[in-house]
Amino acid sequence: MLVKAYAKINWALNVTGTREDGYHLLDMLVQRIELCDDISISPCDEMVFESDDPGLAMDERNLVVRAAYALKNACAVSQNAHIRLNKRIPSQAGLGGGSADAAATLMGLNEFWKTGLSIEQLAEIGVKLGADVPLCLYPGLMRVSGIGEVIEEAKCEESLPLLIIQPDAGLSTAEIFKRYDLCADQKHANIDEAVMAYSQRNYQRLFASCHNQLQRTAAEMLPEIASCVGALYQKGADFAQMTGSGSCVFGVFLEEEKALLAKEALKDIYPVCILTKTRCR
Repeated sequence: MLVKAYAKINWALNVTGTREDGYHLLDMLVQRIELCDDISISPCDEMVFESDDPGLAMDERNLVVRAAYALKNACAVSQNAHIRLNKRIPSQAGLGGGSADAAATLMGLNEFWKTGLSIEQLAEIGVKLGADVPLCLYPGLMRVSGIGEVIEEAKCEESLPLLIIQPDAGLSTAEIFKRYDLCADQKHANIDEAVMAYSQRNYQRLFASCHNQLQRTAAEMLPEIASCVGALYQKGADFAQMTGSGSCVFGVFLEEEKALLAKEALKDIYPVCILTKTRCR
């Protein structure tokens, strides 16, 4: 069995508060994109995990391993599996790679082991692994709130070309939020407006409604983020913004030819330069 673990971008990210346990409450507009990792699952007498990335730990530090055992324990599964992760999504990027891998593992093993859980039940297991795991169980465009567990699917009819670039450094999500709390961004995304604009394919209105409140803090920690945004606009992007807590920045191109030209111009400058598209399903 082969399962696709799709990355995500944040069109909008508002920080709305903090829970007593320290988790930040968010209101976000999130979309799956074509960029993905591959997870292959095959029969095995014992639990075996491996990856094509030699620098990636394949033990309890990896969300794939934790997700597999979480489902196995929750459903008292006696079977085992051989799980191989092939990585394409950059790490410390704001693209949700680890969470996507965990979600794909849950969905794949749910079918492989015939445990019969619903997406909602898988999400209950997933949120204990990480706040972004539940949203990675859903396709397309969605509004996400709470710590990531409240998900409302949104209308999307057209995929848009994206160019994703990343400076030669990642960022710690925990450190970003810690610094954000010291000086919050007062500008907010208008997510109601963004959802309506996207459904109507009014992209200029969509772009005007979007904002990531973590971007300013991230750019203070890593000034290259602002340079990435500027580079994408300079090469013809109709909209450019950091995704999640960074450090990847995505540029939206309403004309695919411009996206191709931008990739040619930037691929030798940035260590990560990926041409992809948004997903509506």
